Amino acid sequence: MKNVWHHHCQEPLALISDKAFECQECWHISNAFAYECCGCEENKCLRCVIALTSGARTCLKHVHPLYFYRDYEGQCNACGDTTRGYGAFCCKDCNFVLDLGCFSLPSTARHKCDEHLLSLTDNDDNSYSESHYCDICEESRDVNRWFYHCTTCDTSAHVGCVLGSYPFLKLGSIYEETNHPHLLIIVKKKYYYPDCDKCSKPCEDVALECSKLECKYIVHWDCVAPYFLRHWWKWGM
Repeated sequence: MKNVWHHHCQEPLALISDKAFECQECWHISNAFAYECCGCEENKCLRCVIALTSGARTCLKHVHPLYFYRDYEGQCNACGDTTRGYGAFCCKDCNFVLDLGCFSLPSTARHKCDEHLLSLTDNDDNSYSESHYCDICEESRDVNRWFYHCTTCDTSAHVGCVLGSYPFLKLGSIYEETNHPHLLIIVKKKYYYPDCDKCSKPCEDVALECSKLECKYIVHWDCVAPYFLRHWWKWGM
């Protein structure tokens, strides 16, 4: 049990796991550890509860401490979006601002586009405009926005293209809340994309696959998950 200062109803929160939820702070869909309110039943991911604990924070290579301001409205340096009044981490020494979602971005991530770990970076040293594109979607990148990069292979990619829509759903975990008679496993196909049993489109992102080998059932997460567990926004490009 934990009391969280920034929770609006001030009821204690209980630690839970293996339940799909939408974090009421960063709005990510997750089924990892979370705190659930004993009163209103809202969920907050463990990353946000830790990040919003009182005190200064550091992030990436920013040299100054960052402080969270609940009512701050401005532009996030990482994605370029406005903080929409949900609060942000701000630097008292300069104009550096991060919204909560970008503050919690993984510092490294894997993607099939590169054999090495990709590192989150806020600086593009290459001054040639031809290099300012994403090696995954092959569309242009905004040089003022954070991206993932491999220094060995010189691979660069949008944050959204690397992480996908559901970076905090645990692959291989069980999801039971569907009408399918068997247990379903959360998967993400990397090379072979079978057609979804609901919409018939290739399962290129997170999907639910039947745990029974003889059953070939597979569906997009977005085709069967409740509406409130579907991702409705994208990372800034």
